[in-house]
Amino acid sequence: MVGLALRPGTLYGCLDQRADDGLVTVNRTEIVDGRPRKYYRLTDQGTELLRTEKERVRRAVEAATTRLADQRPSRPVTGPSGAQLAGGVA
Repeated sequence: MVGLALRPGTLYGCLDQRADDGLVTVNRTEIVDGRPRKYYRLTDQGTELLRTEKERVRRAVEAATTRLADQRPSRPVTGPSGAQLAGGVA
């Protein structure tokens, strides 16, 4: 599995923008190793947007799954001379 590493400025910039949009709010702040650490939570608006996005992604996955299941087997790909090339197209 590939992980995602964000620098603090990138992460907090994104969280600040979501807070400005009313999607998250700072739940609490504590000092860890001399630095403030913020904990966020979704607002009601953020929760509703997450539900909406989850449903949109679910429908997209369902459509892609159906499309893949309906595809015909691959046919050979030929070059300009008519020679069969490796691979295939749907």
